Amino acid sequence: MDRTDFIETRTDVIKNIYTLYSYTLSDENERGWALERFMKGKCFIVEPFGNTLMFSPSRFSGYKDNTWQKHCEMRGDGTQTNDNFRNLKLYKDVEDPWLTMKFDEFLKRFDLQRNEPKFFIPANMNLNDLESERHCFFISPTHCNGQKETAWKSFRDKGIAAIGWENDDYSDVAIEDIKKIYADQPKAAEAFSLMKLIKEGDIICCTNNNRGLWGIGIATSGYKYDENIHYAGKDDNDEDSFYSHYVEVAWLCFKEQGYILTAELNISPTEKQWQPYGTLTRKEIPDYINNYLLKLNPWNMEKHYKYEHYINLLKANKNLILTGAPGTGKTYLAKAIAEEMNAETGFVQFHPSYDYTDFVEGLRPTPPDKNGNIGFERKDGVFKEFCKSAICFDNSFNQKPYKHINKTNTQCEPSNTRTFYQLYEDLKRRIINREVTLYTKYPKNIMDVRVEDNYILYKKGDRFDSNYINIDYVFKIYHYYKDKHIYDITRCTFNEFCQIIGNTLNYTYYRGIVQELLNMSHDNPTKNKLSPIAPSNSTTPHNQQTDAQFCTNKPFVFIIDEINRGEISKIFGELFFSIDPGYRGKKGKVKTQYQNLITDKSDSFYEGFFVPDNVYLIGTMNDIDRSVESIDFAMRRRFAVQPSAIAY
Repeated sequence: MDRTDFIETRTDVIKNIYTLYSYTLSDENERGWALERFMKGKCFIVEPFGNTLMFSPSRFSGYKDNTWQKHCEMRGDGTQTNDNFRNLKLYKDVEDPWLTMKFDEFLKRFDLQRNEPKFFIPANMNLNDLESERHCFFISPTHCNGQKETAWKSFRDKGIAAIGWENDDYSDVAIEDIKKIYADQPKAAEAFSLMKLIKEGDIICCTNNNRGLWGIGIATSGYKYDENIHYAGKDDNDEDSFYSHYVEVAWLCFKEQGYILTAELNISPTEKQWQPYGTLTRKEIPDYINNYLLKLNPWNMEKHYKYEHYINLLKANKNLILTGAPGTGKTYLAKAIAEEMNAETGFVQFHPSYDYTDFVEGLRPTPPDKNGNIGFERKDGVFKEFCKSAICFDNSFNQKPYKHINKTNTQCEPSNTRTFYQLYEDLKRRIINREVTLYTKYPKNIMDVRVEDNYILYKKGDRFDSNYINIDYVFKIYHYYKDKHIYDITRCTFNEFCQIIGNTLNYTYYRGIVQELLNMSHDNPTKNKLSPIAPSNSTTPHNQQTDAQFCTNKPFVFIIDEINRGEISKIFGELFFSIDPGYRGKKGKVKTQYQNLITDKSDSFYEGFFVPDNVYLIGTMNDIDRSVESIDFAMRRRFAVQPSAIAY
């Protein structure tokens, strides 16, 4: 059956997105139905809810005040909703790897995965707008005493948030000029300055002094003017008061009667409440607002207390074994602990035939040559490969895995290929040593770039702080390509690395630092060098900075399922020493059985293998299995053993 109740505004769409999202957090039937929509959808609307990107199938989002019941009774046609989005010029079609990556992250929280999605983003936005940082604005609905509830209902019914003062349109007036207009009214100047800063996707909260909030919503416009659009009530002189300066808001969280009490927001002691009095204030988005809006409070608190004990044990001991009878959720718990730590994870299941060559390293047959002869080559095992991935994120040791490149050498590109992590570190090293020149694209000018901690910052205007990339972002791009089998960038040349990452980040200037790697000056690295660059908070000269000083302590958790079913001594070999909590990092370096076969000096373990300090091991073990007896004392003393509660 055809539907004609199409949406008319972005507020209609945002409310539908929120409705479907709420279903995913609801009971089993509604949740299952909502998740099915994400799996069956072909096109998805994208909207920023503060600093969180939200997605919803266009077919569900395209009808006004849509619900589960309405959608089941009258599904409507997806092509009609898509055409309506275009005709109203509310949204535009976009295909971009970064959006696909963010969509994958969104679905991951529901344990879903999709291929080849298409997207609609707001027509007046680009990817840079979607990615930019949002704020939270707290606004009072009126200055008239005792009339806040009536004024709030005007906000809610009209889908706006407004302020008063003079009835002059400031749409084309700069903030500095407004401040001059209200030079003798500092409160007005401050309110208008903030009003002009509100942008689409910011979170708007309507305040009831310090007692609570009337509502929480998402801004769908910047500053607008409409004379007397909002009735604020009777002022102290018993005269009607109207406001004319406003932004459009999709109000999502509110009560039909009363307001959201401050106690319901679960404000933690480290956070501060909004200013109870005043017309308009701005803050970085508080966790208590974000959690309430996205309905994360109960889930987060439950999860925190459920996993806190295990995480503390793991951080203290580096190695943890979860024991219990079959079916008690040990593997589920191990993965949940890693997820709560925001860790990269690896997984393997031990069995009787599993050995050292699978886990650490060993000789593996090569494909037949043209004569049909088969040879053997050394290959890293799953755990050693995992540790190699973690090295870039570990700052517990100092190492310089790269040869010094002579600055007078006209060939800047090393002949050998290196890992993703080495390439990123090499880029930072080249920036610090002024061995590379980066250019803007339009117009082509030299970029002012520096390295600080694990960030690459570039100057835009007079500021460095808001323009940067870091390895966490680029690492996600790496995973996107790896998972989609588009490129293998685990091993590539520096130029290939620049091209792959540059192509991915081609759309926005925010990510332009890597976008411009394609324009690097490789012919003569001594020509047009950047000025000396060094981290602003460091006293170490830039030419003495070590690669490790620019890395983070991102946790890497390696899960060994059924750890007791393998022959432990045979699998770990000399790693018994290096996995010891007291010998992590280079001080626990050991020579492996195949050490003499490692000839690549850029290999992180060229001089010996060690377990980085940011690698954690979680094993699971059925404690009613006879194979438990095979776990020797050397292994037991290196792991904290903890019974697992039922994790489901």
